[in-house]
Amino acid sequence: MLPFGSMRVGLRFVALTCRVSERVSLPTCQTVIYGLLALIVLGDTSRLQADIVWEDHYSDEDVIVNGSSFTTSTGADVTFNTSVYSDSDGGTFDLSLTRSNSDYFTFEAGQTGAHTGYLELAMDNQNNDPADYLELTLTFDRAITNLQFSLLDVDSGSWDDGVELFYNGSNNARDSSSISVTTGSVNGIDNESYMHGWEGFGSGAASNSTDGNIDFDFGTLHVTSLRIRFLSTDDANSNPGGQFIGLSDMTFTNAVPEVASTWLMAVFGIVVLCGRWLSKRVWLAVPTSLFDHNQRLFLTSSPRAEPERTTRSSNSRTSRPADEAATPHVAV
Repeated sequence: MLPFGSMRVGLRFVALTCRVSERVSLPTCQTVIYGLLALIVLGDTSRLQADIVWEDHYSDEDVIVNGSSFTTSTGADVTFNTSVYSDSDGGTFDLSLTRSNSDYFTFEAGQTGAHTGYLELAMDNQNNDPADYLELTLTFDRAITNLQFSLLDVDSGSWDDGVELFYNGSNNARDSSSISVTTGSVNGIDNESYMHGWEGFGSGAASNSTDGNIDFDFGTLHVTSLRIRFLSTDDANSNPGGQFIGLSDMTFTNAVPEVASTWLMAVFGIVVLCGRWLSKRVWLAVPTSLFDHNQRLFLTSSPRAEPERTTRSSNSRTSRPADEAATPHVAV
């Protein structure tokens, strides 16, 4: 929605444009202004909030397929990319599936982090090797703002969950003061040299508890992609147990350009065109100040005076304005 200051500027512009075009019907100009007010009040529908509820798109144990996509309620398309990195340090393949999942990236209809219906990243690392990790990337086809979500059940036991979060490529969420992060009671900022994120501390979290959740709010930051890296830190046992984290439902709004210049030009064009083609004309008198202290809009009109005519007796000619050309008489 446009701010009130922009609304005042827009209305002044419309009224002054009507005056410049000189002969625009008052009802037409009022209609334009009322339409503009409706646009301001209703706002741009593409800015409405979107809710990504995973159970609306997946059934229990569905695999999150690499390259798959779906469309949100505001028209934004979201594409998934999944990657499994195992032994990038040159060792053997250490990761295996866990929790009876058919893939490392699935949708789960159950509950974790007191949240029902979530995307799950799960693995069993055979060695205490943080170079093995999973990555889930969400790419939006347009910039979004007010992005909010939670990483669920980031905790520790015989394992130690580690997560890093990147946005718009390689930007680390921990480095942005625009992103609000709230950690749980069993996790916090990591103390490792090989990562820059968050990890579990000390104990596990129950599935109906938020103790292991990390909440993110990106505020006004424009986001086009989000990448979640999940690993087992070297604080775990030499052979960590199976581990997983979840991604909660998400909310955001589409980020769109300011429409002020667009609607001003559109209104200008409408007013000028109407002024050229309407046969019934009136003068629109615009006061020096359109608004009083109560912010009321004053538009007054005065009808155009009819040309004065003088008529003589019935057998005399009717006087005509001096600038009106006489019709030539042709003798037959």
